[in-house]
Amino acid sequence: MDDDPVVQGILKAISQKRLKPGTKLGEDALAQVFETTRIHIRQVLAHLVSRHIVTHFPNRGAFIYRPTVQEARDIFAARRVLETTTVATVIDKLDADMRRKLKQHISRETGHDRNDRWASLALTADFHILIAELAGNSVLLDFAKELMLRTSLAIATFEVPGSPDCSPDAHPVITDMILAGDKAGALAAMNRHLDEIEHRLHLGATAPDPDDIVAIFQDIGIAPARRGVA
Repeated sequence: MDDDPVVQGILKAISQKRLKPGTKLGEDALAQVFETTRIHIRQVLAHLVSRHIVTHFPNRGAFIYRPTVQEARDIFAARRVLETTTVATVIDKLDADMRRKLKQHISRETGHDRNDRWASLALTADFHILIAELAGNSVLLDFAKELMLRTSLAIATFEVPGSPDCSPDAHPVITDMILAGDKAGALAAMNRHLDEIEHRLHLGATAPDPDDIVAIFQDIGIAPARRGVA
């Protein structure tokens, strides 16, 4: 069900940190946004509950999952293990096509308007997923996608408002070391990058109040549907 457009829309909003942990996912609002039925929305929410992305409380409804402090720390610990493997594998397998894809992505990142926060977030997440993709292991790629999504939930829960995003500066450094075949340097740079992201988080902080979900989906290009969908 991961290819379902409603699932993809919700995951996109989470990955861009627009759907914040604790946001209530009302069935009527989602049915309106995606021009579908409440039965379909219930199926989507049940799927996301099974992936630990949504939490369902009896008599209250479905909410975007809010990670605990320990879960946030565990996410970054898992990323260090996974990304050490994917970076090392890419360096060992590096060929002309892989070099081209890395350079193209960094060109998109460095040429992008940093003031466009939501598109920037998508680009920086795609960098880590690209490395996992280039490593050529489909299981690691699935894990990378899951960890990036969980990272978005952790950041949305615990990041101090106004914290600068270091990714656009760190990614070119990591890429240069990968292209140079400097495995030790690339791994050290990736771990520094992950440390910087984690250190931006105020673990134990209270998350801000969630935004209106219809407005969120409007902002990411999913227009509200006509009213009155059952």
